[in-house]
Amino acid sequence: MNLLIFIIRRLIILIPIIFGVLLIVFIIGRVLPSDPLIYFIGQEADQELINKVKLDLKLDKSIWIQFLYYLKDISNGSLGMSWSTRNPVSIDLISKLPATFELVIFSLLFTVLLSIPLGIISAVKKDTIIDHLSRIFVLSGVSIPNFWLGLILIYIFYAILGWSPPPMGRLNIGTQLEQITGFLIIDSILTLNIKAFFSSLHFLILPVITLSALQIAQLTRITRSSMIEVLNSEYINSAKAQGLNKNLIIYRLALKNSLLVPITQIGIIAGNTIGSAVIVEIVFAWPGAGSWAIDAALAGDFAPIQAFAAIMAIIRVIIFLMTDIAYKMLDPRIDLY
Repeated sequence: MNLLIFIIRRLIILIPIIFGVLLIVFIIGRVLPSDPLIYFIGQEADQELINKVKLDLKLDKSIWIQFLYYLKDISNGSLGMSWSTRNPVSIDLISKLPATFELVIFSLLFTVLLSIPLGIISAVKKDTIIDHLSRIFVLSGVSIPNFWLGLILIYIFYAILGWSPPPMGRLNIGTQLEQITGFLIIDSILTLNIKAFFSSLHFLILPVITLSALQIAQLTRITRSSMIEVLNSEYINSAKAQGLNKNLIIYRLALKNSLLVPITQIGIIAGNTIGSAVIVEIVFAWPGAGSWAIDAALAGDFAPIQAFAAIMAIIRVIIFLMTDIAYKMLDPRIDLY
């Protein structure tokens, strides 16, 4: 019951958070020194046409009146029209989000599957060669910016070795795939398209490594620290004194308690991964929502930017909510009020 009340409270808090994000992004978009009408009607338009378009788009109103019109459109299920693509924002967003989600999900899976075992092994083998190599890896990971790492990987594995596909898109040119969900890996499995499966997987490798590098380093470090702290606790020392099996102590007694802090970090990492995906998409010309939003920003296209910011804010809040729920499930003693 306490957990249900907590979820309801967090969902209520979500409303002013999203409202605040919409307001801030809306104001920033309107005060930028650019004229989006140039992209919408062209540079050759006369003043009469410009005035007419401003009237139709409510751009002749004050910024607060424009914001109220924007909230009204959202309440009616409309995210607006993209001036640069001439498409409804919802249509563009639906077509771009699967590429971003596929990149983010695979990066998170790669991060968790590598970091948790590496952190645990490093803690169990503390001060051994394995631990020292792990710490060098962590130090390197937190010191390398994503965009620089991406460029280096492209240079080595594509330009020099030729092992990687060109950083352009998600499939090899000429590879046919019927898109059902927009997630190319899933679609290739559903349609039994082996060629498309390996092609899409091949294109994912370098972007996933680039996006995961910093997160792997952070999660490995936190997992190691948490595991070491638990292994040095009194109840673990008591278990050792009683002669319990070492594997039982590590994987039954210590592991569960040591995962509380890493799970919190996974929630933070998931939110950071979504934000970092924008940079990775640009470096690898990945046709996702991040690069789409950047193109809209460069064109002074308000609606896509606002929609992207709102969706990302909602996703981050949901991720943090799921993190708190997982935390409570692992340790029922935690009060979530």
